[in-house]
Order: sequence, then C-alpha cells, then structure tokens
Amino acid sequence: MDSGPPAGFVTRVPLPAHRRGRVVPPAALAAVILAAGILYTWKIGAPGRASRQTPATAMASVTDATDAPLDGGDAIEPAQRNALGALLLAREDFASDFRFLLAASLRDRCAPAHAHELARMAIAAGVPVLADAKTALTEHPELRHPAYALVSRLAATAPCGTIVHVAVGKFAMDLDLERYAAMFPDSYFTPDLDSPPSDIAGRDLRERAADPCTPVVYAALPLNTERTWQCTGLRATLRRRLRVTCADALREGSPVDARMSARLVASIRDELQQLPSICR
Repeated sequence: MDSGPPAGFVTRVPLPAHRRGRVVPPAALAAVILAAGILYTWKIGAPGRASRQTPATAMASVTDATDAPLDGGDAIEPAQRNALGALLLAREDFASDFRFLLAASLRDRCAPAHAHELARMAIAAGVPVLADAKTALTEHPELRHPAYALVSRLAATAPCGTIVHVAVGKFAMDLDLERYAAMFPDSYFTPDLDSPPSDIAGRDLRERAADPCTPVVYAALPLNTERTWQCTGLRATLRRRLRVTCADALREGSPVDARMSARLVASIRDELQQLPSICR
C-alpha cells in the first residue's frame, strides 16, 4: 500500500527546518496554496463514501461541543492511534500542524465559501505550516499513512457548526473552527488565546489574507514563536501601527517590497527597543 498522502496534498514545501528559527518569505511559501482545501481535494473520506458538505450560502454557527471525542473510528489501528497520540503529545509543533490540517480541511467542507482562506493567510503571514508535520513523519515513517488517514476521516465525519473534541490515544484537543480562523495566524502558535490580538480583531480572515500590507507587516514583525500573552499584546499593537503606515504608503504610490518593510521596521525601532527583551 502506498504510504504517501493522497493525490493533491503538498508535503514538500520549501520551508525552514524548524519554524522557531526564522520567518519564511512569502515566495518560498507559494506552494502551500496548493494545500489549501487539503482534504477537500483529497476526495474526503474512505473510498466509495461521499463527503458531507454544507451549502456554500452560509457558515454554520457554533453550537454545543460534540458529545463524545472523535478518534477516527476504524480509519487506523489502535496501536497506530496510540503511537500517533504519543507523537502529538511529544511534539507540540507537530500538534500545531495537525490542528491546522484539520481546521483547514473542515472549513473547506463546512464553509465552502471560505475555502482556502487559512492557507492563503498562512502564506501572507509567512507561517511555516506543514514543515513540522513533514519532519515528524519523516522521523516516524510508519505513522505517515495513519496520520493522513486519521485527518481524512476526522475531516469527513466531524460535525459542522460545533466545537469538535478529538482524541488520538492520550492526545486530546478541542477545535472551535471559527474561533481558530478568526484568530489565525496567532492561533497556529497559541491556540488557547482568549481573544484576537488587537491587530486582527474585527477583521475578516479573507480581508486580512488579501491585504497587500499583510506580508510586509509580518515580514517586519514576524509571528514565528510562542511568546507570553504580554508580548502578544505589545507586538500586536506595533503590528497594527505598521499596517496603518503601510496602507498610507500604498496610497502615496510606494511599492510593496523589501525596502518598504525596512522602512516600516525603522519606523518602530525605538518602540521595539523599549519592549522587554523576551518580546523583541
């Protein structure tokens, strides 16, 4: 049996070896967009089973959480499920990619009108999605096919419009799909945020992903590591200022390029130096 992912899934994306070390330029992330609608283009579910899909006219509202955790049923063997759960517990970076894969796939199925938005925002913000999943599963090739089979089954069977409880061996997570999307890309690194940071609060994911200033702002002030909540707030405030400055520059006819990013960094250099060292 072929242990690789189903056709249409991109795993060999030119991303950094570890997401904590550096920011990925948007050009290097371009291939990720092919992974948008990851499981939507996989022909979700087991062979012969049609995927359930909600109409594209509206997005389901979130109701109560699912009564029982979803574990993928018979998609993988119990021993594989336990081993995969242990790997997810041991590697938070892999768990972040697992959450992203499931969120992107579910959103494509449950809200087709908003398909691909998470992947597009990942590109715009330089978030190295899939890099850690690739690394973890390269180190554990026996779990490669079970991992893809599990995400595929969960994305095909999880109910829309509710908080989804997932249990994989001893690993457990709750996924509030629209909350995750509203706080993305911050939710990729910090999924338990209480509220959206000030730079993205009130702004639709599609709007943010399409904003030409988004890649410039994240290049100037990257979101490439977990930080304390105080840092999140301080950096979000500066990022919001950068976006306003970028928008002003665009109205004046300045091109969106590396020089603009450098000018934006220079414009907040003093404020950056005043931040606690852990937040810089």
